Amino acid sequence: MDNKKNNTKQVFEKVVNYIQNIVQNGEYERFLKFSKSFRGYSFNNLILIFSQFPDATKVAGKAKWTQLKREVKKDAQKIFIVAPIPRAYTKKVKKTVDGEEVEVVEKVRYNAYRYVYVYDISETTGEKIPLESTNIDNNNMTEFYEKLKEFSKFPIYERNIEGSAKGYYNTIKKEIVLEKSLSVDDKAAVLLHELSHGLYDDFDYKTDRNLSEVFVESISFIVADHFGLDTSCCSFNYITKWAKGEPKVVLELGNKIQKCANNLIKEIEEFEVQNENLEKAA
Repeated sequence: MDNKKNNTKQVFEKVVNYIQNIVQNGEYERFLKFSKSFRGYSFNNLILIFSQFPDATKVAGKAKWTQLKREVKKDAQKIFIVAPIPRAYTKKVKKTVDGEEVEVVEKVRYNAYRYVYVYDISETTGEKIPLESTNIDNNNMTEFYEKLKEFSKFPIYERNIEGSAKGYYNTIKKEIVLEKSLSVDDKAAVLLHELSHGLYDDFDYKTDRNLSEVFVESISFIVADHFGLDTSCCSFNYITKWAKGEPKVVLELGNKIQKCANNLIKEIEEFEVQNENLEKAA
């Protein structure tokens, strides 16, 4: 048991060190772009994969590659990740049933973790596998912006905003306001940011503003990049500013960022498909 605890601690320390290097080396932007191709993996495993093989596009274990009729090369680079293994044990507990104390047996389920190795598709040979497309082809930002406005669960207003703010989400009125003078691309980027506030942000803005801003801008960066909108010129500086140089801030939010970004991408894509079906039916 002690060895398992030590292994888990060592992996966590590796993850912390890796994310620290990613943030300090200015690679968080690249990591966010990388992460959108690996929706089935935890944030910690994404960090492990990226840190060992930053050019990875599709990874799997030997058994999975064999199923896909591909063979792992003899000198293939191993990428270690941590896999959960379902475990269970029984224990006796005392409960009160009909006013009497009785002893019953309960099953307790939990996950143990172990190292496993995966390999990138570039380290295998065999039959070709179609990789999933992560971008919408032939889409300009004006169309994307209009689609986001239709998709929005909140009313959107374009106004002249005093000060330097590009936009804001009004938590009382449940509405989004965008600076009228912004370019279309800027409006789309800001709208994604404010949508993330409205849909997913559950932080207390008065006490946890830095967490809130790192959280929503990371979501909006991933989603924008997925749909072909490059916000790297402002997103990365914005994120590191609010993270205040502390990589653990990013690490603690990682799984939540990943889950919400994937959900928003899915909802926008489903909304687009529904609209296309309605247009075809009309």
